[in-house]
Amino acid sequence: MKRVIAMTLALILLLCGCGGKAETPTLPETTAAPTTEPTAEPTAVPATEPTEPPATEPEVYVNPLNGEILDEPFTGRVFANTVSNMRENIPHVGVTQADILFECYVNMDSIVRCLALYTDIENVDAIGSTRSTRPMFNQLAQHYDLILSHAGGSKQTLEDLESRNVESINIDSWAVATTGASFRDEDSGRAYENTLYGIGSGIKAYAESEGFPMTLERDYGLDFTDDGTPEGGAEAKDISITLTYRSAKKETRMVYDESLGKYVFNQYGEAMADLNTGEPEAFRNVIVMYASISNVGLYHVADYDAGGTGYFACGGRIIPISWLCGGDKEPFRFFTESGEPLELGRGNTYIAICTSESPVVY
Repeated sequence: MKRVIAMTLALILLLCGCGGKAETPTLPETTAAPTTEPTAEPTAVPATEPTEPPATEPEVYVNPLNGEILDEPFTGRVFANTVSNMRENIPHVGVTQADILFECYVNMDSIVRCLALYTDIENVDAIGSTRSTRPMFNQLAQHYDLILSHAGGSKQTLEDLESRNVESINIDSWAVATTGASFRDEDSGRAYENTLYGIGSGIKAYAESEGFPMTLERDYGLDFTDDGTPEGGAEAKDISITLTYRSAKKETRMVYDESLGKYVFNQYGEAMADLNTGEPEAFRNVIVMYASISNVGLYHVADYDAGGTGYFACGGRIIPISWLCGGDKEPFRFFTESGEPLELGRGNTYIAICTSESPVVY
């Protein structure tokens, strides 16, 4: 019996020795979750105040013929009226209200006439004395799209006018005169042909009745500034312009009046003043255009496409200039000797168109 117990104990010990110490089961390794740094809070974009659009200069509108400031663009028509400039037909009437006054020889037999341009002809009570048109005036009317009022003309002149498609009014015809576009001052003591005067409001009304367009947007080629006195110009308080064509000569003097800031038109030995109002016939700007002038039949014509040189005076000073023209319906453009666009003083302008043989003395 003792033997059996002993064997049993031995067997138990043997089994325990073979297994050794019992191992503690281990859990499978786990990967630690990566630690992340706390993310920085998003930076707030600073609020910006709404920005005002950059300030723009208000658009400035100007009268295209005299540079005066307007409340709105000028889109009307420019009217022109022929004016006699012979000794027996001065003083003029209504020329002081013109924006531009052209003076030139128109005939081979030494006739000098003027063409007065208006942006507001409606307010001119009388213009004249009015005489017939000439090819030189027809050309100007074509270049500037003018509505031209005149006292008829020769067959050659009227055919030339028609060929240029100029809108024109013969205020010497009975049909027009009875509409209130003109009158004759038979008490003036002048020869009958020198007694015709245009009436601005009547001329405009007749143009409207004829169906002429009353609006037109175009370039008139002129630049203006408040003070048009040319920089570096020579002193010129008394300017003598001797319009010359072959043996024909006619002197115009422009005398600067400090109180007016303008040049007073002098001719035939006297200062010009309006016959009705006594207002001096004075101009802020004076331009001399040397042009290539020839004659067709009895009348002068100018080759404006060729351009030319000349002079510009304002504020008592004068400079040489050049000018050009780009075609029959293009305006004249004026430049300084250095090629910069010429700036005129705000106000009216006198322009002499003459040959290069016409001396300018100041």
